[in-house]
Amino acid sequence: MSYINSNSTIYVSQAKGCNSYDGFSPYLSDNGSGPLKTLEYAIELVKKLRSDGTENPITIALTDDYYLNSPIFLDGIKLVTLESFGERRRIIGGKRIDGWERGSFNGVPCFCATVPDKENGEGWVFTDLFICGERAKTTRFPKEGMLKVAGSEEYDSGLKTEHGHMTGHSSWLRPIPEDLEGIDNIEDSTVNFYHFWIDEHSPVKSYDKTSGRLEMEYLSRFSLCPTYPDYCNYDQGSAHYYLTGVPNTFASPDEWYLDRAARKVYYIPRSEDMTPEDIEAFFPTADKLIVMSGEDIRIRDLELTVTKGDYVSTVLFRDDKDLQIVGFGSDIQSVCWAPGAITFENCFRCEISDCYIHSLGVHAIEIGKGCRKTRIVNNTVCDVSAGGIKILGGSVGEDESSMSSDCLIKGNHIHHCGRRYAAGCGILAMHTSNNEISDNEIHDLEYSGISVGWVWGYEDSTTYGNRIEGNLIYNIGRGRLSDMGGVYLLGKQQGTVVRNNRIHDVACYTYGAWGIYLDEGTSYVTVEDNVVYNTGRESFHLHYGSHNTVRNNIFFGGRSACVCITRNEDHPQVHFEGNIFVTDDAPFYRTRETRGLTSYRNFLYDRKNPKPIMLRHIDRGTEYDIEKWREIFGNDQESIIFSDPEIKGLDRFDFSLSESSLAVANGFKPLCEKTANPHNR
Repeated sequence: MSYINSNSTIYVSQAKGCNSYDGFSPYLSDNGSGPLKTLEYAIELVKKLRSDGTENPITIALTDDYYLNSPIFLDGIKLVTLESFGERRRIIGGKRIDGWERGSFNGVPCFCATVPDKENGEGWVFTDLFICGERAKTTRFPKEGMLKVAGSEEYDSGLKTEHGHMTGHSSWLRPIPEDLEGIDNIEDSTVNFYHFWIDEHSPVKSYDKTSGRLEMEYLSRFSLCPTYPDYCNYDQGSAHYYLTGVPNTFASPDEWYLDRAARKVYYIPRSEDMTPEDIEAFFPTADKLIVMSGEDIRIRDLELTVTKGDYVSTVLFRDDKDLQIVGFGSDIQSVCWAPGAITFENCFRCEISDCYIHSLGVHAIEIGKGCRKTRIVNNTVCDVSAGGIKILGGSVGEDESSMSSDCLIKGNHIHHCGRRYAAGCGILAMHTSNNEISDNEIHDLEYSGISVGWVWGYEDSTTYGNRIEGNLIYNIGRGRLSDMGGVYLLGKQQGTVVRNNRIHDVACYTYGAWGIYLDEGTSYVTVEDNVVYNTGRESFHLHYGSHNTVRNNIFFGGRSACVCITRNEDHPQVHFEGNIFVTDDAPFYRTRETRGLTSYRNFLYDRKNPKPIMLRHIDRGTEYDIEKWREIFGNDQESIIFSDPEIKGLDRFDFSLSESSLAVANGFKPLCEKTANPHNR
């Protein structure tokens, strides 16, 4: 084979290509020029060209859709772009199911097909099915709501008072017997339960009706109990569960069920006019799509779809004799250790841009250790089992080469994540510095929108200098988990700025639906020029931290306080200056004490009470008006209580200020239009 060093594009056609062609033409020609068949061969050709002295940027262009069972490794190369030729092409990490016909299952009319064979002749077993580009619904019992746990290994053994909620584990739970009467194939199902800020999932190992034990493949990460000790003042942690993948509830449009024994898959069409011939169905066979390692590798204008959504959280324990790997039904928070379908490792100036990334598990994109200047720009990321985009760098004490920094996550539309693992975040950044997370639209998640940090308390951290700016975050939480924020931060973060974000409509299960949430030890952070409203709890919450500044924000608490601080510490924790606080007959502040809190020259407006409450004590309920607040605590000496702050459209959530606003006259800087007014976004 001769290599044409001047050619900058290598073409790949899995359907029509051949690895004996030269790869330099998208079409087969008489002289033997034509597309290659596999991406693996194209990558080897790039390496050959580089070894022969070719240094110009090279594009690998897909001329049709590309199917894979294992990931593509873009490693050991540089200055390479993987993209579509002509219309946008798909990379699909699964197998297609053909041969759909009309039939019935459990008396329900539906479509059915035979599951393809593996190479060894066995049928595939899968837990996700994608129909016509969308995730189909797994059968669920009960159809709505949750079932209560009657007992568990931990609870029945009398250990429930000896463990904190984060240290107890159970390998089985005990359902209320009559709840599961008549349910078939329980051993083929998955048990799912929610408590605190995590959701846990495990394949069912066995169900013994005599003992009442439902054995799980994986241990519960947190205590699995029907009730909790008195330190839980509300039902935040008591476990409730449901089953997925059961045959008896197969009844609703867009539901599917896999009969493993018969190797048949059944699907109820999502619309009445859908026919078997319309079905394009895929089940995942690959854990990942692409793994990148190198310099200046770009992926652009591709549709990246279908990977496995199964996940077990593994921990390595050492006992007296040897090491043991233990599997849990969840990570400690945010599905934080789960992999991404597209992974960067030891990358420099690599990029994904203008792609449609969907129907994936577990996270969509993972920027791993040793990555610098990675760019994730202008993509749509949706229908993901857990989170959208994750950065994980090296923590304190790790080698410098493991650190990740200076990444750009900008202009992405991230929505409908947490489809299987509800605790997934839109963007999760751990042990990473000097990144810009800007101008993303994030919505319809079960948990936090943007989460940054990963050191609890005041220990040193490699997370600092991050900019979280200009993001639109809304419709998150959705009432299944607790303890979350539109923007959620952890630990010491010198130089981190949260600016010009618009956050609204955050919901929780029992507690903790906050707009901006500075959790354990968050320190040295600036929060400015944001708008927060329609949150289930306060607009801003500091659990505890040190030397944070909150200024020039508009916090519309409604019937909740604008600000909550829950732990007292004898050092400066947070300073509020020049903010606009708006409530509807609710206090502006809700705290335990005021140690570490200072506030100065804020603009205060209670729409229903001309003599508003400044502070309500969380535990005692004690209230302070402005005079007592100033006299006893010395705060808000130059703050102004407005009869009208002259916000143009508060009822329609337009937070633009009139030119005559006294807040502006007294130093409030009007917010940029895309933050203040949703109609200009």
